[in-house]
Amino acid sequence: MFRHGAPLMHAAIFGLIVADLIAEPMDLRRPPAPGGLVSLNSLRLTTGGNVCNTGIAMAKLGMSVAATGMVGDDVLGKAVVERLVAAGLDTSAVFTSGQAQTSATIVAVEPGGERCFFHTPGVTSLLDADVFRRCFPIFKQCEWVQIGYFGLLPALTGQLPQVLKELREYAPKTRIALDTVNPPASSELLWPILPYVDLFAPSRTEAMALTGESDPRAMAGVFLRHMRSDESTVAIKLDAEGCYIEDEREGHRVAGYPIDVVDTTGAGDTWFGGYLTALMRGLNGETAARFANRAAADCCTALGASTGVRSFEDTLARI
Repeated sequence: MFRHGAPLMHAAIFGLIVADLIAEPMDLRRPPAPGGLVSLNSLRLTTGGNVCNTGIAMAKLGMSVAATGMVGDDVLGKAVVERLVAAGLDTSAVFTSGQAQTSATIVAVEPGGERCFFHTPGVTSLLDADVFRRCFPIFKQCEWVQIGYFGLLPALTGQLPQVLKELREYAPKTRIALDTVNPPASSELLWPILPYVDLFAPSRTEAMALTGESDPRAMAGVFLRHMRSDESTVAIKLDAEGCYIEDEREGHRVAGYPIDVVDTTGAGDTWFGGYLTALMRGLNGETAARFANRAAADCCTALGASTGVRSFEDTLARI
């Protein structure tokens, strides 16, 4: 499926496809009386989850991306797929199910900007090994497959070691990245998965929960001991401080970029998309991390998970 050694697409993103309903302001500390009505400034439907956030960020950075996963047979699912298509993503492996609704979240934005979330997993609970295998033909066309989130794929997580082994055999040129969520699933479920993973990039909070370590280098060392080769990479996202990356057993702490934060939604997913983009554009690991930090910082300068993401050229010029 590779033409003259090159992939037909840069990446496929598998996992959560979410309809986000962002309501602001919602003062949950002073709710209306039963039967009462409170006016909001806005109530917007946007996209969420790693498939949308990482995929759209990569598309804005100039990459060819496939969205892979599942939506419900409902108006939310149709709207999210429409957004993905408009952003330039291939949606041929976004499957529709009538067994559950599209995964959705109400994002309640309080007057001071703090957020809380009301979520229904919907069809995400149906993402299992069979759905993952149905995506193999798309995965084989891609240089990278990113899977997310470890911790929110209950029907698939325990089966990932086996299906990733099958994917390695079916598509040996395709590299595999794994994203996680806070709180992650048990580390005992992670260790059998990591031998099949080329890139693992948890946040500091997630890495602490999985390893019991507090130093990023020590965290990376725990993960790397479970990974398959010296070519594997671990990145620890450190929020405003940037990230720690260890590739080819060489560690780099890479500073973040100071900004006036508007909205942090999707910043971690954008970091992941920026890092994969930079690697595929030929940047080395440390420079790719600076690029990813810049993309994630840009994400935080505008409302929404992908609004602030700029072009590859613009992002590269400012690292």
